[in-house]
Amino acid sequence: MALRDQPYLPLYVQDFMTDEKLAECSAESTGVYIRIMCLMHKNEEYGTVLLRQKFQQTSSICRNFAEQLDSHLPYKVDVIERSLEELVEVGVLSISDNKMSQKRMVRDFAVSNVRSEAGKKGGFATAKSAANGSAKHTANSESEYDNENDTEIKDKTKKKRIVKEKVDNSFFESFWESYPKKVSRKDAEKAFEKISQFEFNNIMVALEKWKKSYDWTKDGGQFIPNAATWLNGERWNDEIPARTAARAAPQRKTQAERIFDL
Repeated sequence: MALRDQPYLPLYVQDFMTDEKLAECSAESTGVYIRIMCLMHKNEEYGTVLLRQKFQQTSSICRNFAEQLDSHLPYKVDVIERSLEELVEVGVLSISDNKMSQKRMVRDFAVSNVRSEAGKKGGFATAKSAANGSAKHTANSESEYDNENDTEIKDKTKKKRIVKEKVDNSFFESFWESYPKKVSRKDAEKAFEKISQFEFNNIMVALEKWKKSYDWTKDGGQFIPNAATWLNGERWNDEIPARTAARAAPQRKTQAERIFDL
């Protein structure tokens, strides 16, 4: 099923709640943003809104989009325009060549198409292999070789499924964009290839917590490990340590020091 045909919007709650850019926006702009995402969800070109010719009337692109969206949103044109200016300014939405888009939705749409095509090809190959295996088995029903061949086909199919479960490149781009220390990208990509897609959400949730931890924020972030090191060690499963800054009670001053203070 295409993303636009789904009755729900794939909203990544953790990303939405921790989006620093969105946090800078007003409550008014956040409300407009959610409504616009709902419209983008139903558009044929998923994650985008194309400015129609008849609304290209002024030099203000946000004003033009606001006029077009006026009939679709329960807000006044001025409110929509003001919100669009804020959302575009902080980078939550982007506008280029009379097209407004939300980066995450566009990326999800591309991933969905890739998976759909891969599924079609995989299904055809699996059906073909099964048909060939069935024909051989019928012709040589008592042959031990055919039984071994069927097992080999199943093993190959299983391996293909395992490969498909690996996280694709778009997931890595999302991870790399969020990781605060962008060093040794190739090593990070290699480490990321070993990760199952089912771990991705756990990684991103843990990453947001680590980014705010004392260990990663102290001394200008110089103690943040390289992404490859963090991934290879499966550090997203580690418990974030409590603040390790010195908490020892201040030592009592000597009598001479107290007298000096006086």
